[in-house]
Amino acid sequence: MPPLLLTSLLQTALPRLSSASRAVVSTLGCLNGNTPSARDMATWVGLRDRYQLARVLRRDGLPPLEDLTRWARVLYWMVEAESSGATLRQLAQRERLDPAAAYRLVHQVTGRPWLQAKTAGLQAALLQLRERCGMGLMGAREPATQVPRRMAVAVGDGVVTSTVQAQASRPSRRPPGVGLAPLLHHPAGVLVERCLMGGYPFDVATTPDGMAFITRSHAASLEVLRLQPFRAVGSARTGPAPTRVVVSPTGTLAYVTSQFGEEVEIVDLGTLRKTGAIPVPGHPLGAALTPDGRTLLVTTNLDRLCAVSLAAGRVVTSVPVPRACTSVAMHPSGRRVYVPCWKAGVIIESDARTLCQLRRFEVGGTAQDLAISSDCLTLYAANQGGWLNVIKLSSGCIETIPLEGPAVSLALSPDEDVLYVGLVFDGRVLVIDRRTLHVRTTIKTGGKPRGIAFDRTGRLALLANEAGWVDLVR
Repeated sequence: MPPLLLTSLLQTALPRLSSASRAVVSTLGCLNGNTPSARDMATWVGLRDRYQLARVLRRDGLPPLEDLTRWARVLYWMVEAESSGATLRQLAQRERLDPAAAYRLVHQVTGRPWLQAKTAGLQAALLQLRERCGMGLMGAREPATQVPRRMAVAVGDGVVTSTVQAQASRPSRRPPGVGLAPLLHHPAGVLVERCLMGGYPFDVATTPDGMAFITRSHAASLEVLRLQPFRAVGSARTGPAPTRVVVSPTGTLAYVTSQFGEEVEIVDLGTLRKTGAIPVPGHPLGAALTPDGRTLLVTTNLDRLCAVSLAAGRVVTSVPVPRACTSVAMHPSGRRVYVPCWKAGVIIESDARTLCQLRRFEVGGTAQDLAISSDCLTLYAANQGGWLNVIKLSSGCIETIPLEGPAVSLALSPDEDVLYVGLVFDGRVLVIDRRTLHVRTTIKTGGKPRGIAFDRTGRLALLANEAGWVDLVR
């Protein structure tokens, strides 16, 4: 999942921003200038309200959100015109916008008619945006000779990432709950309760004490649910666009990938407060923790797999992968890590310590979530192409099981008797018998079911749904 060109252009033209302003710029790049209201933007990036958003932009030397949005829209049109050869009229009609309004917008933003702005090129437009922002962002100026070179690199798909100050993580005062291993089960597949939750619930993780933690990617928060009785009991503020959440082996800490914050955040689950942050190169997507709890494996939108030392609070090594996505899976032994490579149609097996590639499984389609059996013999992969891949790790043989729609999310029940497969774009979750690979039942959730997690015993399943709720399945 390489960085969007518009995001790279904006971040390169506007360096040395605070984390909040950088998150705003990343959001504009992802939405191609079609920004939400100032209130919604503030919520997305984790600010209190539109007034705080306005102060943050002003402090960083940026124009008001409305002006910044107009610049992002014009730059997007210029990128599309250069890459596809489309006219501004065609681009406007594609967005159901009056072409005359599009031409006026370009002239108002750049001071030039469309043909002149297009002829001058992206580099000239980026320099103009930079001048509009006063160039002296965050109190620092670049030598004048460096600016055109850096703009040219940006137009050529170069990426400049900022460094975010890591915070020291303090140990939690919450004692770990240690008990006997419970008997394992799996839910029957009956949807029994629903908890409404805005902000695009994406991922979910559970702890042994009957709590669930859900990332809300458009609300910059980690929501806390109690499973019995099923209800929301609190939330923790996170950085912008929280995506994956991974709970430590003791159940006392959560590691959250904050995409637009460009860091992995550490949340104390006892106090529900952020206690640390570890910067990573690019936007962090998927994450998996080694069994010893010392290393977090993270994929980023720069198509890299990073090994993050939690003790040192930094990335200790990273390697390129073909196309990173929001999923990473750790081998139960802790010696291997598996990375689905999205539209590249492959799954990479790497050494968990060195990150050196060991094997490459060609599965085709669009590889998404992974699950591994505890006996270390079988790897399962949800494939957006409309099937489930079953990979025998001893031989490398790949079996393809056709499904009723594009599969994106996947989880293996604690007793390893069934697989839950989320058909995100069909609003359904399939319950598949692991031995026969036949569908036992279908859970009709509606919306877009994303993250799937089970409680400690496997009697309950949690289904996070981007449409605005979390389902409880028995």
